[in-house]
Amino acid sequence: MFSRSRRTAVLLIALPLLLAGCTDAADPTSDGEQQQTRQTAPVAPPPVTAIPTFDSANDRPLPLDAYLLNPDQLSTVTKGREVLLTRCMKRFGFTSYSPPESPPLPRDSDAPTLRTDGRYGHQNAALMAKWGYHPEGGIHPDPASQGAPTPETTPQTALVERGTDDPRTRFGPGGQTVNGEKVPDHGCVGEAARQLTGAADGTVGDPKTSTDAKFATLRQSQDDERTKAVFARWSQCMKESGYDYPDPLAAIGDLEWRKSPQPSQRELQVATADAACRTRFNVVGVWYAVDFAYQELAIKGDAENMARAKASVEAQVRAATQALTG
Repeated sequence: MFSRSRRTAVLLIALPLLLAGCTDAADPTSDGEQQQTRQTAPVAPPPVTAIPTFDSANDRPLPLDAYLLNPDQLSTVTKGREVLLTRCMKRFGFTSYSPPESPPLPRDSDAPTLRTDGRYGHQNAALMAKWGYHPEGGIHPDPASQGAPTPETTPQTALVERGTDDPRTRFGPGGQTVNGEKVPDHGCVGEAARQLTGAADGTVGDPKTSTDAKFATLRQSQDDERTKAVFARWSQCMKESGYDYPDPLAAIGDLEWRKSPQPSQRELQVATADAACRTRFNVVGVWYAVDFAYQELAIKGDAENMARAKASVEAQVRAATQALTG
């Protein structure tokens, strides 16, 4: 009953970095490419000129923000793609066609608006005291799992939608004639992708370059000695409250929290202590400053590809907006 929602929440708990999953929902042409990140090459730790003091970075900008879709932009691109796909399918006579819905990802009331993920885990002490590491409101049953079954796709629908009716092949070159219309490359999915990205097999959503940089810099910031030092102080603080975790990620990802759709009393106690220790040692401020430096370094080190990624994000938003208003 809770399986799909629980999987989503587990992602929020174990790794508060969801854009890969987000992008796959908006981009069926990616074949999971978004989740295949490049290996992080060792780099010299970048200098950090100043360390701000705050409990939450959710309202603070990061260098990579401009290279990734923010929540509003992601919604626009997702809806725009659905409109383009539906419009194409109707051109072939599938007037009742409705694209698979992309369920919105759970977002707490303090979730950032500049990016789709909180990046540093749960950062609101009040919410942590009430909901622990669970999404705000707990985990609810997936409405889709309780509704009517999804209608079976006919071979002709698949042909127009994907450019092939071969169930072993995700996309095909098209070229067939259906109701007097020539099926486009990659079907109507490809036509929508081409209108948004310029290519039938283009990546709809966050460009892979940006996604790779997002994950790589997060790993680098976590492994940086400056971050490790503040994690060690946080860990000692937690031990003083009776909880043994090496770093905040270990507390967030405790398998015990996955067993219930609502937080347990122990989870609330751990999360409350976590928030207090974060504040005491300015964990988020240090982590953010180090992360910020690595993001700047990543952009400068791959300037040409990052510029293309930024242009792709902007072009998709423009095209999706036009589709929604046209």
